[in-house]
Order: sequence, then structure tokens, then C-alpha cells
Amino acid sequence: MILHLDLDSFFVSCERIKDKTLLNKEVAVGGRSDQFIFSNNIPNKKAMIANSGAFVSSLFFSKSNKYAKEFFRDGDKIRGIITTASYEARKCGIKTGMTIKEALLLCPHLIILPPDMMLYHTLSFRLRNFLQKRLPLIEQYSIDEFFADSFGWIKSDRVLDFAIGLQKEIKDRFKLPISIGIADTKWIAKLATSKAKPNGVKLIQKEHIKEFIKDIAIEEFPGIGRSWRKKLYSYKKYTLGDIYHSKTLLYSWGGAGRELYDKITGAFKDEINRQKERKSIGISRTFDPILDRDEIKRRIFILTRHLSFLLLKLDKRPTTLFLGIKYEFKEKSKRYKTFNRIFTESFLKEEFIKLFDEIDIYKNSKIIRLSLSLSHFYNHKNHIYSLIDYEKDRQMDNLYKRVGKLREKYGIDIVKNAREIAKS
Repeated sequence: MILHLDLDSFFVSCERIKDKTLLNKEVAVGGRSDQFIFSNNIPNKKAMIANSGAFVSSLFFSKSNKYAKEFFRDGDKIRGIITTASYEARKCGIKTGMTIKEALLLCPHLIILPPDMMLYHTLSFRLRNFLQKRLPLIEQYSIDEFFADSFGWIKSDRVLDFAIGLQKEIKDRFKLPISIGIADTKWIAKLATSKAKPNGVKLIQKEHIKEFIKDIAIEEFPGIGRSWRKKLYSYKKYTLGDIYHSKTLLYSWGGAGRELYDKITGAFKDEINRQKERKSIGISRTFDPILDRDEIKRRIFILTRHLSFLLLKLDKRPTTLFLGIKYEFKEKSKRYKTFNRIFTESFLKEEFIKLFDEIDIYKNSKIIRLSLSLSHFYNHKNHIYSLIDYEKDRQMDNLYKRVGKLREKYGIDIVKNAREIAKS
């Protein structure tokens, strides 16, 4: 059977390992866009990719906690959103995605902590290694979620006892509470976990799926987002039970409709993918509105440097780049661009700046977010490049790799482009 393991209030649970006085209290971990990346004075950062996968972002970190106390304050403003709340805090109405300002109005005594992402990634990485010794076929779905396949490893009539024992072992070894859902398929197992929380184990046999899902709201099912919800509501489908009896309707919507119906009814056999490949690597930041285009380009240079370093560490070679711009009053502009050149940091910086000049259609509007990504990776040993710039690109590639070694040793900020230095 398939096991879905989901760590309960993971970030808060990690903080409670560090500080046991946080136990049984209203605690939340908050996040805000890391604008320190654009500072001239931020201590040298490094990147952690050991725990990176298709659904686990790579981590930039600094050993300095210099900014922890000021993390949520920006002058007179309190910035940031709730990323994880303890179950004690949830009883006060605190929810993920709520602004910190709203959360403090609901719960003035709420303890809000800045994230210690290095700790979270490290514990997640250690847990994954532990799970692979207990269940060899493991898929890391996010930093705090895993799928495991027990078929051929644990007998079906023993899997519930195994899961209960595994839950206890994780709690004893890592001090982390975890909930586990068990079913024949991934998505029913994931749904079962949501009903087992907190700190529970729930098994759903195939013959019990119809009864299990009948009163569950459609938005609780993983994969039903806003557009699906709107469409299903228009047909008066409000529960998974309603969908169970609507096979003809969903099948009439083509492949996506058939897949959704089969997932909900437990007929979709989605295999565990131990090494799910990344299809893209990206970096984005939100900041206070900026009109100065030179400052925006400076920030594009900085984001490109960080993105290039990640690609070098992951040994990825892209052929497509993407740039997205979000303006102050919700307008957006974005574009993909393909290329057939040896990937180097200097080339990427030039291309992102060119692309920015092309898609910056609201030149008198302030910008609040930049998103950069690279995709469509290839095996560079078997790739045929354009010959026009090949020799120059090959030389720059050697330089790029040497600079990468310096950054690996001394930090990502050890070598910068002059255009990245902020005006004093």
C-alpha cells in the first residue's frame, strides 16, 4: 500500500526542538520576502541543495542571525505572512497565509518566530535518509511530506501496525510529530492524512473509499484549485461524494477530467517516483514599489547570480529562460525565451536584461516583484551548440566554473558584478 507522511506544523515543531518552552503554546513561524539578498552588507551566503528536489526549493543561507530581530519590522510597519502555526494557535483562528499583522490582532500573545530554513532543510534531509532505510521506495513531495510504497515490502494486513510503529520511531528519534495516511493510491493516502491530523494514522481500504469521501468538500482534495472548484460548483458538485456519482460528466471533460475523477475514486495508479526530476529552477523576490529601472536591473543581476550558482551546483544546462514582472497595481508582464548557447552567468545576465527591456510595458509604473527561471535542461555532453559564439562561450564557461568554486568556498557574494553594488 501507499503511505503518505506529513509532518505536523513542521516549522514550529523544529523550533520546539530548539526551545522546549514553546511546547503547548500559541506559536507561529512567519516569512517575508528576503530582500536582504539585494543588500551590499549581507554576510556571505551559501546554498544548500542536498535536500533539493522537484518540489523542495534550494536554500540560500547565512550563518549570521544578524537580521532575526528586525525580520518582521520595516520602519513602523510589520511585514510578513504566517507560514506555519501550531495547533494551539490555530484554535485562535491563525491560518497559513494570514498576514502577521492580522494574526497579532486575533492573538496578541502569539509567539512569532523568523524561519530557520537551514534547520528545517537539515531535519527534512535526515528524516528522508531515515525513511529510505525503513521503506526503500520514497518520494519527497515537499520539505515536510513524503510518499512511500510498501508493496512487496510489508504485508497489507501489517501495514497499519508498521505505520504506527514508524510514527513512534520518528517521534522518539527526531522529536517530530507526524501524521500518516495509508491507501492503495497516493492521492487517497494524502487525503487520509489530512483526516488523521494531528499526530494520527488513518488507513482507507479500497472498498471504503466511497463512504470515506462522500461528505468531504471538493476543495480539500489535492489538485482541486480555484478553476476546478469554480467549474465543479457550476455543476452543483460540492463534495467528493457528488463527484463519485458524476463519472460521465467528468469523463466528458477530456483527459484532465478523467484523471481527476480517477484520483478521487482511487482508480488512478500514480507510481512513487524516487528521483523526480526538476523541470525548472527559479528565484523570485517581492519588494516595496520601485520606479528606478537602474535599480530593477541591479536586482536582476543579483538574482541571476544566485540562479546561476544553483545551476552550477546542480549541474543543469538550460535552453529556456523566463522573466516575470509584477507591477504595483496588479499588472503583469512575462515572457519565455529559448537559446542554444553554452550557459554562462554573463550570458544569462545579458539575456535577462534584454528581456526586461522588451517586456517592461508599463515604464511609468512601479515594480514590486521579479521572477526569473530556467528550464528545458539537456545533457551538455550530447548537445549540439550554435557555432557562432561557441569559442567565446567555452572560454566564459571555464571562467564561470572557476568563479563557482570560489563562491562554493567563500560564499556567493565573494565575486560580484560592479552593477550589483547599490548606490550609496
